Amino acid sequence: MITNELRELTAKATAHAQRFQDGGDHTVAAALLTKSGKHVLGLNAHHFLGGPCGEVSALANHAASYPGDPIQAVVAIYGPTGQVISPCGKCRQVLFDVDPSIQCIVRGSNGLVAPTVEELLPFAFNLQDLEKEQRIYMWEGYEDSIRSGEKQQTIRVDDPFNEGKAQIVFEKETGEVVTLPAQVTAVVSTQRGLLSEKQAKNDGFNSLSELHEALDTHYPGLADTDEVDVVEFELQ
Repeated sequence: MITNELRELTAKATAHAQRFQDGGDHTVAAALLTKSGKHVLGLNAHHFLGGPCGEVSALANHAASYPGDPIQAVVAIYGPTGQVISPCGKCRQVLFDVDPSIQCIVRGSNGLVAPTVEELLPFAFNLQDLEKEQRIYMWEGYEDSIRSGEKQQTIRVDDPFNEGKAQIVFEKETGEVVTLPAQVTAVVSTQRGLLSEKQAKNDGFNSLSELHEALDTHYPGLADTDEVDVVEFELQ
């Protein structure tokens, strides 16, 4: 179920598609809703190289007409049938780059819904992520031992890190998120069965057997021959 505002946007896009679609190079119309309530329309322009989609055309029109009026929602209509269609993968990424919170009107199992672009495109490429410090997520039970310096390493599987600045992140059951600035000082790859007592101590455990118990909890089924990364860090 969508709002009346989004229903009106869908109607605008449908009318635009019915008026201008030609069954060939122009078959998809799109409409954007801005924060101030304006509608911006677009039409795809297909050719053998692909051509811009209706959403991209609408984005260009928005940039040329209301660049200071943020986009709130988008909908695309397939002209020959008048059906609401989901943005293609390319358009999802383009819309995500504009604003991940833009709502996309799509057809769900119980009718029209309006998830955000971020919800439509999980694990999207985000250019800003390249500039962020790496984040090491930790179980909240390790917070005290990390703050005290007792725990100065973590052992990871399929969770790569590099030497350099980092943020240690505790996502607590209460919903609170705590971050601690840190520096990854070394990353050593080895087999689980080759871990040492010294590495267990650096990880904040009293013995190697305690470390292996924790690994079995975090990584059920991890074999002695499986590769692990020993990630050493210092708080900043």
